[in-house]
Amino acid sequence: MKAITIVAALTLSLLLSACIEDSGGPSASPTTPGGSVVSTAGAGHATATRPAVASTPGANTPACAAGSTEGFLQAQTSASFKVYCPTFLPTGFALEDVRFKLSVQPGTPIPGPSTVVAKFQRANPKASIQFVQGRPELSVVTDVRTSSESQPVDGPYDGFQASLFDKGALARSPDGFTHVISADGLTADELRQIAAGMQAVAP
Repeated sequence: MKAITIVAALTLSLLLSACIEDSGGPSASPTTPGGSVVSTAGAGHATATRPAVASTPGANTPACAAGSTEGFLQAQTSASFKVYCPTFLPTGFALEDVRFKLSVQPGTPIPGPSTVVAKFQRANPKASIQFVQGRPELSVVTDVRTSSESQPVDGPYDGFQASLFDKGALARSPDGFTHVISADGLTADELRQIAAGMQAVAP
C-alpha cells in the first residue's frame, strides 16, 4: 500500500512539473497602455526552456512594425517558446496590444497552455490583424481555415513555411509551436508579405 502511495505521489509531481514548464514561466496580467506586459509572480518555480531575454531592444532585435518591438520583447520574457513579430504591416496599422496569456486547466489550479497574442487595427480603410503564437485553442486555427474561401498556398514565415489563406496564415515553427495570423480587410499579397516578414524577437 505504501509503495502504491509513493508511485502515485511521484506521478502527480511529474505531471505538475510538466504543466508548469509548459506555462513558460511567470503569469502575466493584461497589458499596460502601449502594449507592454506587466508580469506578476507565477505558479511554483517554472523552468523556461529559453534563456532570459532583455525587455528592451538590443543590437540584434528586429524592428517590429507599428512600434510593437518592446511589447513583443516583454511577451518573450514570459514565454518559453520563440516569439515572432511582424516587421512589415501595410500603412496605417496601429498596435492595439501585445500580451502573454497563461490559461488554467478548467477545474484545477494547474497552468495550461500559454500563448502570445498581438492585435493591430487600421481605421481607413478598415482592417484588423491578430497574431497568436504558442499553443492556441483549436478554434483559433479552425477559424482561419473555415473563414477562408480559397485553398492555401505555401509561403515563407521567417525561416520556415506557412500555409497562406485569404483570411490568414498557419505555421509551425521548428520548436514545435503554432503560429496563427488571422486578418480582415487585407489582400492575399499583403498577407504574404506580412508572413514573409515575421522574425524572432530574440535569437
